Amino acid sequence: MQLSSKSGHMVSDYYPVKTWDNVKHHDKVLRVLTFMGQTMSKRIMTTQQYVNEVYDKIHTFKYVDNNVDHSNCHQFVSSTEVTYNV
Repeated sequence: MQLSSKSGHMVSDYYPVKTWDNVKHHDKVLRVLTFMGQTMSKRIMTTQQYVNEVYDKIHTFKYVDNNVDHSNCHQFVSSTEVTYNV
């Protein structure tokens, strides 16, 4: 999923994650935050945090859903990131 601010300067991309041994973690999501084309941060979050953040950005801050589907693009993360970064 990809959300962008009304001006289009701030973009949040959300990706499913998997570890190096190809184990998919359906309870975690990688968020990549980009400002004016520059990656500002990457964060692993729970699916509940993801749902809350997306709802908040759309309904409170009026972000736009760009209809970009990343659901088949699992991103590699270390097993320690999946375990401890929540």
